[in-house]
Amino acid sequence: MTSAIDLLDEKIKSLLEKRNFKELSYTQEEAIPPIFYGKNTLCIAPTGTGKTESAMLPVFDKLLTSEGEGFKAIYITPLRSLNRDILSRLEWWCGELGLRVGVRHGDTSQYERRKQALNPPDLLITTPETLQAMFMGKRLRKHLENVKYVIIDEIHELAGNKRGAQLSVALERLVVYSGEFQRIGLSATVGNPKDVATYLCGKRNFELVNIPVAPHLSISVKYAGDDFQKQAKFVEKCIDSEKSSLVFVNTRITAEALGHHLFERGDVDVHHGSLSRDVRIEAEDKFKSGKLKSLICTSSMELGLDIGHVEHVIQFGSPREVARLLQRVGRAGHRLETVSRGTVLATGFDDLLESLVISRRALENECENLSLIVDAADVLSNQISAIAVEYGQISFDKICSIVFKSACFSDDKEFVLKVCRQMEQHRLIRMEEGMITKTGRARTYLYSNLSMIPDEKKVKIFDIVSRRYVGTLDESFVVGWVYTGAVFITKGQLWQVVALEDGMIKVEPAYKMKGELPSWEGEQIPVPFEVAQETGRLRRNRNFSRYKSDRKSINFAENFLEGMDKSNSLIPNDKLITAEHYDEGVVLNVCGGHRANEALGRVISVLLAARFGTSVGIEVGAYRILFRLPKDIRATDVVETLRSIEPPAIMGILMIALKRTAIFKWKLVQIAKKFGAIDTDADYEKISIHRLIDLFDKTIIAEEAYRELFTQHMDTQKAGLLVENIQTGITDVLITPLSAIGREGLSSSRDVIPPLSTDQAVINTVRQRIENENIILLCMNCRKWKSKTTVGRVPDDIVCPLCGARLIAALKPYEEENIKAVLKKEKTNEERNIEIRLLRNANIVLSSGKNAVRALSARGVGPDSASRIIATMSSGDAFYREILKAERNYIKTHRFWQ
Repeated sequence: MTSAIDLLDEKIKSLLEKRNFKELSYTQEEAIPPIFYGKNTLCIAPTGTGKTESAMLPVFDKLLTSEGEGFKAIYITPLRSLNRDILSRLEWWCGELGLRVGVRHGDTSQYERRKQALNPPDLLITTPETLQAMFMGKRLRKHLENVKYVIIDEIHELAGNKRGAQLSVALERLVVYSGEFQRIGLSATVGNPKDVATYLCGKRNFELVNIPVAPHLSISVKYAGDDFQKQAKFVEKCIDSEKSSLVFVNTRITAEALGHHLFERGDVDVHHGSLSRDVRIEAEDKFKSGKLKSLICTSSMELGLDIGHVEHVIQFGSPREVARLLQRVGRAGHRLETVSRGTVLATGFDDLLESLVISRRALENECENLSLIVDAADVLSNQISAIAVEYGQISFDKICSIVFKSACFSDDKEFVLKVCRQMEQHRLIRMEEGMITKTGRARTYLYSNLSMIPDEKKVKIFDIVSRRYVGTLDESFVVGWVYTGAVFITKGQLWQVVALEDGMIKVEPAYKMKGELPSWEGEQIPVPFEVAQETGRLRRNRNFSRYKSDRKSINFAENFLEGMDKSNSLIPNDKLITAEHYDEGVVLNVCGGHRANEALGRVISVLLAARFGTSVGIEVGAYRILFRLPKDIRATDVVETLRSIEPPAIMGILMIALKRTAIFKWKLVQIAKKFGAIDTDADYEKISIHRLIDLFDKTIIAEEAYRELFTQHMDTQKAGLLVENIQTGITDVLITPLSAIGREGLSSSRDVIPPLSTDQAVINTVRQRIENENIILLCMNCRKWKSKTTVGRVPDDIVCPLCGARLIAALKPYEEENIKAVLKKEKTNEERNIEIRLLRNANIVLSSGKNAVRALSARGVGPDSASRIIATMSSGDAFYREILKAERNYIKTHRFWQ
């Protein structure tokens, strides 16, 4: 039987022998022939099975006989870190074959860029954004004329987002210079491979090499308990049982918390996107060399970085999606002949059942479909601007002929014209007699909009207890989730928002956890509708025989459900929605997944708000929607509202409802920036939402904001299906007492690490901070003695050393200016009022001593507040609680003061 290796040049065969390559993997045997014969090819195969060599060996073969100047092959990866990894893997091959290879991305030095411009390598490794930039350079455009091969690695990371839509147009722009080139895509498992291949090739023919991952997987699910300390020990036990392992978690918070717990071992490190490049590389190198036994990582390690052999993958908590589990477990084993072993450690009842469902679907190759971004108006605006700059002047029809070859745009000239007219308003192009001309502003716009990734500010988090900054939040998270009273997690702790002001979020430690608490990184992985529905079905039929787990874990799930039976609780499932009262409102248990529940929850909240004339708060998870409601709105009202919804009306209701929301405003701002309608550095907070609505209402910018919200953030179709099932009797809706499943959402949250803070720790922090506050003591009797000190150094018996009086005022440092007013002989009315206030201050210190000084040093506490604190007769911890209460009240209310 002949092997694909026989197709390759003798030089390549000898190099394979030199690398001790005994035989090609099954992936390589299947993928090399179509690529060798010049066919556009999408290769879908598990991680670590030689996809890169599958693409590059036949390309190297062709490059050996390729003539001409300029780039001949372009290798595109979604991440700079992958560029680095691919370069290190391909440099050896190119060096041995006499080919030149280079890498170009945002961090490439000017020296290296100039070298590439003067003497371009045969193979260029780059990112989608850097490819965009290359069209702007006259010399680089010339070097693109000889491109014969374009390889897109990890194509599934691009096909379903706006970066990918932008890249698809860039490939069609490249065709204008190079003519048709061979397209090669490398991907992890996806549910709809033909759609991804169409994304890669447009309307061209293609070959599909699809290597199923499921036969080579071994996945088990184990319940690790709902206590973080137990879970961490479970993780440690799994690490100890293997030579090497990757521990995948869903958020950076969890990664840091587990890393902290295991740090003292010395053979475990943390790897995630927020860490610096140098720290990540060091961790990768240590793991590869065997100095580390395990890496705790987020999605940063999902892609095919070469970190050496991984024996076992541990997934901490449900992976939320089948594709994510396949990608992660695929990191173990590293060859197709080797079974990739993974263990999912579930952290609660919801988490366990969901993990069982996702594992079953993974083992049966039931991966989620990847939805292509189609007709994204801001992407089109960006690319028309780029094309105008590239050519100077170009016909409208020529632009359409380029764009319409991309699978991400439909053949709709009216849509393109609408986008062009909007662009003309913002001076990105000029349109006249069927011609589009660049403007002076267009090039400036492009330099700050090479990427379709939204520019996001970081908003500081300020802890009012310790009076220090504890981190930052992404702007999108602040807009979508943060409000006064909201609880979120960062730095492994729970925080409650006290106020949003001065460009920051003021918080205090929180203790109560409700629902699916949002995570600051915007890393909330949405659970798909199909997974949530099957999880509901498993609750209903309890047929655990289809699902792979140990007896102990299955017993936990069965006992949980039996416990509900014994308490006569109805169990919400795929055919039963239950409404239950809790302290702050109603929890609606719906097995709809995040996006469908988001749409349904928002519609219900809008209708309730309109009916009762009150604001309604919601928190959305995959299996429940929490409504924060006034006491007079009951579960019957929520159920009546749910039953009254007409499925066709859902989108219309949401369009009206979203119009005035912060998330729509944020999306509108982001898209307007990509249209050049708002400067990229414009401050989100200072832009009036009413002005935005007036400016962009009924424009293509607003339409795009809605399109993105309805496709990326919520699923109106699946929400409509949930409502249809109620109306046709497939699904029942009942009002029940608060159940264990309802409480699951109120009392716990996946990806939440229990806060290190306790009430006592908070009080200790306040006490320590107060003792270290700077204070100015002033004698209001002789008015000659002044002392600057800290509260801790103030004696219990406060006496003026000059006159012996005890009438001592305690001032904050910023009140020092007031001393000048009281020393004047002739005083204005305002200065007299200051003197009266300082005398009141001194009288409080006279009557209450050092406790008065402590109270007066606190933020926003003046004589009146200090008197109220002292009047409570509190002592010890209770005294400091009163101080914290006063500070919190000041932060919440001072902006309303006259």
